[in-house]
Amino acid sequence: MRSALSDGPEVVEFAESYCSVTKGFLAGQSLVFTDWQKWLMRGLYERDPVTKRLRYRRALIMLPRKNGKSLMGSAIALYGMFAGEPGAEVYSAAGDRQQARIVFGEVKQQILSNPLLAAECKVYRDAIEVPLFGSVYRVLSADGKLAQGLNPTTVIFDELHVQRTTDLYDALTLGSGARKEPLVVGITTPGYDLDSPCGLLYQYGKKCASGELDDPTFGFWSWESDEDCDIFDQAQWRQANPNLAEGLMDLGDMESAAKQTSEMAYRRYRLGQWVRSQESWLPAGAWELCRGDQELIPHEPTWVGVDMALKHDTIAVVAVQKQGDLFVTEPHIIQPDSQSVDVAAVEHLLRELHMKYSLKEVAFDPAFFQRSAEVLQDDGLPMVEFPQSAARMVPACGQAYELIVTGKVRHRGQPTFTDQVLSAAQRMTDNGWRLSKGKSKRKIDAAIALVMALDRASTNPPEEIVPMFYDV
Repeated sequence: MRSALSDGPEVVEFAESYCSVTKGFLAGQSLVFTDWQKWLMRGLYERDPVTKRLRYRRALIMLPRKNGKSLMGSAIALYGMFAGEPGAEVYSAAGDRQQARIVFGEVKQQILSNPLLAAECKVYRDAIEVPLFGSVYRVLSADGKLAQGLNPTTVIFDELHVQRTTDLYDALTLGSGARKEPLVVGITTPGYDLDSPCGLLYQYGKKCASGELDDPTFGFWSWESDEDCDIFDQAQWRQANPNLAEGLMDLGDMESAAKQTSEMAYRRYRLGQWVRSQESWLPAGAWELCRGDQELIPHEPTWVGVDMALKHDTIAVVAVQKQGDLFVTEPHIIQPDSQSVDVAAVEHLLRELHMKYSLKEVAFDPAFFQRSAEVLQDDGLPMVEFPQSAARMVPACGQAYELIVTGKVRHRGQPTFTDQVLSAAQRMTDNGWRLSKGKSKRKIDAAIALVMALDRASTNPPEEIVPMFYDV
């Protein structure tokens, strides 16, 4: 029955009356919404007390896998066809046609398994019509030809995080402007690129939820564990997976997956977290285990790696000292302004490090720092060319990996340093793997500078004067 403030109870009643569970150990049984799903539907279909219209025109629902996203999407689509405005246009949308057909397939199966629904529908391969209401339900995908002139009433955008452009999302959102109560719902697991369309929408939702932005037409619901939490913490599992608390997920499966899958994949698909890259170059927890309170000691031998920026990247300078069996790090990360890279600031920083510590080598890529290196060498700094070639970076990355996973590196947990180190991914070359931004495009300059510094510090160069310039 319709609530005075929300159509959510009516959506739930409709779904429970006509739908059944299609997968899992409850397959074939009548669909019964859990308490959290009822709460979500009440919120999604809330009505504005003044205009009496649906409050939200767009919404983003983010959940880990195995929490019934597709089943909820099918209930929303069915309700849109049968209880939406006359002449309703309902769409399943996704990055590719196969993904878009997942929710469509759920809806098709619900209709064909229920005689009352089947009697009112004409079911085709990629479309379903309800002649009594003049409504239609179709499949759309970003890899297909974008149809113009769409006038959607309800859109279920499945796995929005795979969208590389906003073209399809914009077409469906803007195309619904003539409708009285349009609803575009993105239902997705998290991704790994916060600069993607879904990542930006997620950040927009976060700002709305915190009160930083005021957009009463945008609905946002996200189930996720705490950032950088222990992936074996069962409380975090329950926080991110509402179905786990309802007994609809297997606790043993959660534990097994945590042990057998990569940390990045587990955080995305089971803990509902946006991650820095598809696959980190380091094993789960290795960087955190290297955290300590050691600091560089003045006037002690020190090696420095410099990763210069292009226009929009950061500049990273990482100093490393070998203290016993440990390699203690000190990162310096410079944010470029909107106009240019502040080369003078880097030169000034290196001079300060030279005065404070006993610099043995300052490793740099000559492609971006040649002129400054010549000036600094004239000032007495031991500059060493470190080309960013695969032949040079592959062994250096392997050495850095070995030092980190064996716990011989120490850092103080600086957030930006940690973010850039963990944002790096492995990229295969003919000679082996090296660090790369991967598909996330997040900054990894500090990771590159760390690799350079660790490589030079671990070679234990002799005490004699370093040549002016040499290729190592």
